[in-house]
Amino acid sequence: MTLKSIWDRYYIAIIFIITCFVLGLVLMVVTVNQAGSEYNEVSVASGDSIWSLADEYAGNYKMSKQEFVAWVEKENQIINGKLTAGETITIPVKKANNDIDRSIQLANE
Repeated sequence: MTLKSIWDRYYIAIIFIITCFVLGLVLMVVTVNQAGSEYNEVSVASGDSIWSLADEYAGNYKMSKQEFVAWVEKENQIINGKLTAGETITIPVKKANNDIDRSIQLANE
């Protein structure tokens, strides 16, 4: 069998398999991006360190301070724990869903 004869016989199945593969990849990328967005982002102030952030957010995460520091360094690609004022980093504290509008608006308003 040549490639042309395989294509002529099974082109619908081939297109279906390729479409499923591409949609699976897209779904995986979207899921990974949404998972990363469930954590709070913090703007670093002058004089802040990862350890001071661990102290400030103590009780909001279920890990030791050492684990907090290791997680922040890994997720934000921080080397030697050095933070720069003004940069934004992700911390392992879940976001609160305060941005949902729960007000009711009548149709005639």
